[in-house]
Amino acid sequence: DAHRYGPRCTASRIVWRREPCNPCKAPECGQPSCIGRIPPADIADAAADLLGARAPNTRRADLAVVIVSYKTRDLLDKCLDSIMNRPCALSLQVIVVDNNSGDGTAEMVRAKYPGATLIANEQNTGYSVANNQGIRASRARHVLLLNPDTESNPAALEAMVNFLDRHETVGAAGVQLLNSDGSLQESHFRFPMPMSRRIETAPWYPALSQRLLNLTPPGPPIREQGALRVDIIKGACLMCRGEALERVGLLDENSFLYADDIDWCMRARRAGWDAYLLTDHTILHHGWASTSQETYLTITSSRRSALLLYRKHYPPLFAAVWTLFIYLEILYKYLLNGLRVKTGRANRPAREKFMAYRDLFNELILKRSQPGGTHGRKPD
Repeated sequence: DAHRYGPRCTASRIVWRREPCNPCKAPECGQPSCIGRIPPADIADAAADLLGARAPNTRRADLAVVIVSYKTRDLLDKCLDSIMNRPCALSLQVIVVDNNSGDGTAEMVRAKYPGATLIANEQNTGYSVANNQGIRASRARHVLLLNPDTESNPAALEAMVNFLDRHETVGAAGVQLLNSDGSLQESHFRFPMPMSRRIETAPWYPALSQRLLNLTPPGPPIREQGALRVDIIKGACLMCRGEALERVGLLDENSFLYADDIDWCMRARRAGWDAYLLTDHTILHHGWASTSQETYLTITSSRRSALLLYRKHYPPLFAAVWTLFIYLEILYKYLLNGLRVKTGRANRPAREKFMAYRDLFNELILKRSQPGGTHGRKPD
């Protein structure tokens, strides 16, 4: 991939950073062909920095805000208003990636927010692919992955950027999320383990998950008011250091929806980066808006993403056990919802659930290919 956030090699490190290159393990490291992996525009940017020839309006921004939208026009309008129409001490680059919403989202962004960069996809590419499009288009020191159903504020954005600037070992930062009614929302997670909800408060849990998942030990704790070291920051508001993205890589595009934040934070910890939640700052997250609660797409995507996560990060025995549990759940809910449909007791949501579990059963258990490619049927 000829873009800034790709395999970490010596050539790209030299071009993108003024400090000496750190040793890396990329297979192409040190080869002359490395330089060919970097887009000419990026090389020109770096050269302009070094020569002092960069025009004032082409400086790298402090923060790129990447927002992926799908049928959330009105919420996206509020989200963009909270970012772009309030005074902020940061230089911002706002990037909206619309996944063919078909509800006037793209037209609204063009008309009301001409300062935002709009990427209008011709199909619903999924959350990870669309976020990666936005990251590749970014030209900023840090990147914030932000849900369209959030309402932010300058203080929260500035706090996250300043925290990353002060602490070079921190690769990701987030803030406390609030529900629509102002109540606290779960904003971070532990690295998932079997029965983790019941044992994650145990004092030995961090050491167990670190050993099982082959994670790099966290660095010394940062003792600042409101700074909480966490395992996983919820993807609704996940700020990533640019250098961490270079080393860790982009989101896993095999995941259409869900678990991309878990996967990235796990890879970041393996690469030696810590994650912190700033509990003294908040943003509003309405939640579930872009996924319409439990629909065909959310059911199928969440199960596929979970299977991908287990097989990618966990020892074979754990992955096999968790896979079995998911298969049993799919079978049970396929039969349960099928019975409701058969007896005429199923409303529209129940019929949609039946179709979702039927397709998962055929695809994952019977190994039958589904129409519509990797992600099967993706209804509007």
